[in-house]
Amino acid sequence: MQPVRLLLVEDDLFIADNLKEELEQYGYRIAGHATDSDQALALFRKEQPDIALLDIELKGSPLDGIELSIALNQISPLPILFLTSYTRREFLERAKRAPAMYYVLKSAPIEQLLINLDMALAGFYSSQNIAPAPPAAVGGGCALYADKDFFFVRQGYRHVRVEVADIRWIEAKEHAVKIVTDAKAIAFSIRLKSFLEQVPHPSLLRTHRSWAVNTRHVVAYHRGRVMVRYREGTQEIPLSDKWREPFLSGLPNLRAD
Repeated sequence: MQPVRLLLVEDDLFIADNLKEELEQYGYRIAGHATDSDQALALFRKEQPDIALLDIELKGSPLDGIELSIALNQISPLPILFLTSYTRREFLERAKRAPAMYYVLKSAPIEQLLINLDMALAGFYSSQNIAPAPPAAVGGGCALYADKDFFFVRQGYRHVRVEVADIRWIEAKEHAVKIVTDAKAIAFSIRLKSFLEQVPHPSLLRTHRSWAVNTRHVVAYHRGRVMVRYREGTQEIPLSDKWREPFLSGLPNLRAD
């Protein structure tokens, strides 16, 4: 599981240093810091960040922040949040050509920046026709933003990136699920059915009312059990009669002549 990788583009080194320190404190990983559009484009191609935080005014830069956002999205679309000193009216007039309209004033507190980063992530993945999971009823809430091979889960202000390939199994516990990888387990408030609808990866197959497995790590199955590779050994996962046929149909099996 990895933190969200953020590309920061800010020509004021004092502001940039403060932002990097605060964002890392809240669980983001700074994939790179650029002071102009040329540096930003090079870092973007190299690091492939999950989200970009762009200053609109980039002194001495070939492109300003809005023009840069268009260039980034032409390479590969991603969530973008603008840093601005403009008033709302000035910003809206200039941002009409931009692929995203999420922004935060430079004078805003860190809490507002974190909320707006979350909104940019949510807005981007919603535009991909994948809805965020409902927030938890207790404990500050969490949201799920899914792409083809990974997803982000938010708990408090921290986003955690989970690669589908790393998942061993998912276990439902009442109104929450626990996702298990070799490294750790993470739990958040969502039903198993909803999770599998929002992360419709062909490798994730349900085996039971309360269980799903990643078939990439299935080493064997027999009657009511599926053996999943886990750390130095295997873990048995239940396989119920109801889910046996759909599960087996999703496995690549050789058939005898």
